[in-house]
Amino acid sequence: MIYELNHVGGRVQDLEASLAFYTGLGAEVVDRLFMASSRVHRVHIQLATGLVELLHNEEPDPDATYGLNHVGFMTDDLDADYARLIALGYAELSSPRTASSGQGRLAFLADPNGVRIELLQRSEEFRIPPIASGPVRRLSHIALSAPDLEAATEFYGTHLGMQPVPDDSPGTATFRLGADAVQLHKSLPPATTPVNHLALLATDSRPATQDPDGNRLTFLEGAGT
Repeated sequence: MIYELNHVGGRVQDLEASLAFYTGLGAEVVDRLFMASSRVHRVHIQLATGLVELLHNEEPDPDATYGLNHVGFMTDDLDADYARLIALGYAELSSPRTASSGQGRLAFLADPNGVRIELLQRSEEFRIPPIASGPVRRLSHIALSAPDLEAATEFYGTHLGMQPVPDDSPGTATFRLGADAVQLHKSLPPATTPVNHLALLATDSRPATQDPDGNRLTFLEGAGT
């Protein structure tokens, strides 16, 4: 069973610049390791309620693309959930295998609009209680482009088992599983990264911004938890 929206993640060009940016918003590093086999540094940061996975290749790669590019979900039966979703016709990207970190197993598939979805089965738990010391109070949602909104709604709401969140905005649908949520948009301004943007609930009014890899962040003002 898929039981948690675990993280949003992607590759970063300058790990220290990315860490400086997010810690400036109150994020904390909750896990850090070096995967020797792939020469990749993996860092999980927690921004208020949400986990963000930063992956940095030690060796420069001229063909690399940077930015948030996948959403990770936890499952207690990776093989069964992956087989079920592939049997339903969703595109296989990477079949179940041992993670390069050695922490459990993972697999990748694509949602109906081509967003990369990671399924994870591991015993390690990186999430800590919500961080309330910075200006961000919650990862309101991960915004995903979903031109085929009906198919995406079926994928996230029916087949991933996420819970619908009331949303009166036309052309959108919001789903939650655990602490965090995805918001699907039938039409969004183009973004340079596969994950369109992160929406953050903040304690003050602040303009939208971009992190060092071009990931867009928007801010919703409020004191919610």
